[in-house]
Order: sequence, then C-alpha cells, then structure tokens
Amino acid sequence: MSTRAGTFAAAMAVVALGTFTGVAHADEIQAEEVIVGEEVAPPKAAPPPEEPCCVIPPLGYVDKTFDDIVAWWAKPNRELKISSGLSTSFQWDFNEPSTYKVPYRFNTNHSRYFVDLFQLSLGYRAEPEPGQFGGKVVFDAGRLARRQKSDWNGSGVVPDTWWENKEAALQQAFAVYNVDVGNGLTLKGGKFTTLNGNEVIEPWANPTFSRSYLFTFAGPYTHTGGYAAYPVTDMISLTAGGVIGWDSVFDNNSAPSAIGQIAIDPSEYAYLKVSGMFGPEQTCAGEPGVLPTLQGQGCDSNMRGLVDTVLDVYPTEDVGISFNFLWASESEASQINPGRHAQWIGATGTVWYDFLDCFTVATRGEWFQDQQGVRLAATDPAGNVIGTTVWAVTGDVKAMLSEHIYLRTEYRYDGSPDQIFTSTNAQGVQGAWRGQNTVAVELGYYF
Repeated sequence: MSTRAGTFAAAMAVVALGTFTGVAHADEIQAEEVIVGEEVAPPKAAPPPEEPCCVIPPLGYVDKTFDDIVAWWAKPNRELKISSGLSTSFQWDFNEPSTYKVPYRFNTNHSRYFVDLFQLSLGYRAEPEPGQFGGKVVFDAGRLARRQKSDWNGSGVVPDTWWENKEAALQQAFAVYNVDVGNGLTLKGGKFTTLNGNEVIEPWANPTFSRSYLFTFAGPYTHTGGYAAYPVTDMISLTAGGVIGWDSVFDNNSAPSAIGQIAIDPSEYAYLKVSGMFGPEQTCAGEPGVLPTLQGQGCDSNMRGLVDTVLDVYPTEDVGISFNFLWASESEASQINPGRHAQWIGATGTVWYDFLDCFTVATRGEWFQDQQGVRLAATDPAGNVIGTTVWAVTGDVKAMLSEHIYLRTEYRYDGSPDQIFTSTNAQGVQGAWRGQNTVAVELGYYF
C-alpha cells in the first residue's frame, strides 16, 4: 500500500471514529434535552396519574399513605394483603321514634352520628393458586359489628353474652387450600360470609347506604363450617358444603345445614348465581331460643330451606343492574299460629350509574312478605306480633372525594299496609304509622 493510500485510510478511520463518537455523544446529549447547533423538541413528559375529578388536594396525602401501607404488606417476601374501611353516618327518621331506633333496618340509628363500621382485614393468599394454602381474617368494630353478631354459645339468642353484646366482631377467619386437580378445587374452612344475596356487610361495597329487607332479615350474614368450590368451565362453577347454621359459631342444635351454589359467568356483561341452604336451625336449648313457642321441640327435624337468585347485568362499563329474588320456608316456625309452617319471600332491583369518574347515583326498589311474623317480627300498635308485607324505594348519590375517601347521601321511603313503623306525634305521644321517611349522610374510606 502506498504512503498516500495509508494516510487516506488512516484519515477516514479517524473521521469514522469521530462520527461514531459524535453520534453516541449526541445521543447522550439528546437524552439530556440539549443538542449543540440543532433545535430538537424536548421529549413529552409522562402523563400524570389519573385521579377522581373532584379530588380535594389535601386528601391526596391520605391516599398516598393508604397506598404505601398496601404496598408494604404486599412485598413479594410477605405475600400479604391488607385492607381497611370506615363508615360513619347520621340518619334522620321523620317519624322521630322515641327509641331513637329506625325500625326494620340494618342500620337502626336515628338522630345520632355514629361510627357504623370500622374494618381491618389481613389476608395471605386468600385466593391461592393450585397447590397453595391461604387464609384471611376480618375484624369489625362499630354499631354494624354488633348488628351482624353470630351466636357464640349456641343459645339461639343474640346478644346474651358479654362478647355478643360488644360492638366488635370477628366477621371472618378462614383457611383455604387450592387442590391441584383439574381446574383447581378450592377448599375453605372456618368462619366466612354467606354465599347468598347481592349485598354485603361493608357499606362502601354496596350501591346504597341502607341495606334491603332481603339482606337484613331474609337470610344469614355468616357461617361457620366449610365448603368446596370447583370451576367446571370458564363460565360455570359449583359450590357445596356444610355449616353449623345461620350466624352461628357454636351450634344451637345437633345437626348441620347444607349450602350450595351454581354460578354462571357467561361474559363481562352478565353474571348469575343461584344459592341454596337446607337444614335445621331451631334451638334445642332448654331455655327459650329464637323461637320460644317451640321450647326446643322438633329442633332437629324442623327444616329451614332457602333459595336465592342473583342476576347482575352491566349494559356499559358505567351502568350496573342487579336483581335479587329469595324464597324460604321453615317447618313449625310461625309466630302467628304456633306449630304452623312459615314462609317468607322477597325481591329487590338496584340500578346504579357512575359518571364523571367520581360520582355514582343509585336507586333500589324492594318488596318483602313475612305473613307468619317469623323474620320481621313486626308488631301492631298494641305490641302484638303480626304477619305483614313491606316495600321500600331508595335513592343515593355518592361522591369520591379522593381515590379512597367518599361522601354519600340517601333518601328512603318504607311502606306497609299495616301500622308497624314507630312514630311520635306533635304532642309527643308514641304511635305507629304505615310508612316512614329517612335521610342519611355517610362519610367513609376504604382501601
């Protein structure tokens, strides 16, 4: 190679190396949004995280604290999930009952501001993968904790012990194992919430502040026992098991009850479940129990049965519709005609609409019939237990003040053909009307 050619090659190598170095350095400079001798638009900033449209700025710090708590417990080496909720409310009954209790409600408070429910939940693989164990504990405190108390001594009467009368409750405490068979067979045992209905104990998880007659009177809140659940297909799952009874930790008789459910989930737009329960629920204790007219007679042979159907429909991602129908009966359970068969039946329809990212409006209509007085135990003005029919219309508006904090208002009207709603007239004399109007304001959080 000639000296001139060698010099040219060396020069080209230097130019190429300089060009490569210059490009690399330019890339580094571009990353810093500065390029000498050339105008380049700075890169677009990442969009801020979405927040509810009506978030109040100081509440963002509260949200961050909640999120940090959840994240700390959810670290991979812990596999724990923590959640909490708080519901406080003021409710006014225009009948102004002298007892300060709104009759036939899950939340009975009138003219007082109370902590309805504080909840703390800790789970470890509550929904485990095949071959894994898990569990969950849910602790409740407040007025609603006492309202959904279980029978802890088998007397059939709640509350009749120190613990049953306290505003604290162990709502759930269960262990779960997913057997690696087929699509995965889930086994759950302990204390857990019922399979029935379309409402739950937690106020913040329901479309409306108040609960329906079906939730409050027609079925149980919790069970103690166990069940097995198996997804037959992607759309159909079956559940079957045995429990001590309705809202019982210690059985009030000597026979269990059976529970079961078939759930059909055909698409993201609809969900159907049919649940059932069958078994003896009357008290065998020597002292009078929930049905004192029986005095323990036939406690293991008088069966109680229940069939509950829930259909949820979601026409759009912002609209939800839920229907709940329940039918139940029990042998020799009548409070009107002792020894007679009792039956109760009811239905609810709820519609809710989410708009502007942080507002929800909901309305519910319902009807419930208890002709033998076994569930409502409604009384006439003379104080006698009667069979009756009730209905109600409810309307709610809920605003998310931040990601985890909410404010809700509600109006509800209850009616009946009988004078069963406690009232106080202008002269201060207590009586009974065929209806009642209530309004409520609720403030709470959940995460």
